[in-house]
Amino acid sequence: MLKTVLEIVMALVAVGDILAILFMEPKGSGLGAISGSATVFNARKPKDVVLDRLAVVLSIVFVVLSLVLVVFKF
Repeated sequence: MLKTVLEIVMALVAVGDILAILFMEPKGSGLGAISGSATVFNARKPKDVVLDRLAVVLSIVFVVLSLVLVVFKF
């Protein structure tokens, strides 16, 4: 029972993490940075800051849940 709940929570965290990453604005200019045509000093939008923190937190929660499921062998 507890294993099923943890697996469902883990799946929801994974989907939330994927969505948070997909909604972020691209940070780099890709190959444009090599030739110097990239703009380096861009101000980050508040939405990007929130999504960045959310993605980090959800990633940490995902790893912790994975370790809990493996270590305690639910």
